[in-house]
Amino acid sequence: MAHSKRNTSLAFFTTHERSLLKSTWGSQSTRLTRDSFLPFASCNLCLQPSRAPVACASDGDIFCRECIVSNLLAQKQEMQRLEAGDRRRRREGEEEARGRMDEERERSVREFERTMMGLEGDHHHRNGSVTASASTEKKEMEKGKGGVKRKFELDEADIQDNAKAERAKARKAIDPEN
Repeated sequence: MAHSKRNTSLAFFTTHERSLLKSTWGSQSTRLTRDSFLPFASCNLCLQPSRAPVACASDGDIFCRECIVSNLLAQKQEMQRLEAGDRRRRREGEEEARGRMDEERERSVREFERTMMGLEGDHHHRNGSVTASASTEKKEMEKGKGGVKRKFELDEADIQDNAKAERAKARKAIDPEN
């Protein structure tokens, strides 16, 4: 039998399928039996006849006193656990943000100090990468199109002398009385 001949290939029910459905599942003759209902005054949590019944004022639901107290305590503990987790996540986020701000501040101070000592030129970005103009100059040098550049050499002694001079200038700026 081909696929198109099967009953399940249609997007709607045939008369035969509808009659089968009515006879078993969708009939109005199906009645709810006694087992489908809870006995009067049974607890909505444990589904047993309630012991020491307590009614909800807003809905009229009936619960066992023991069941409702334990359920409310469990809900309260769960809410406290979730709130503690939220507070912990918030605190961790704040600490992370504070740490990022400290790192950024340290990095900017380090960059400022390096710039003031003359270790870092104008052709460097904040992260130390070379700008487009410096990289094009480098490419031209590799291709042989550019002229010969002079090299600037800076040894350790020059760096130390510059650092001492900058420290002296900083001390003078901080303490103008000396």
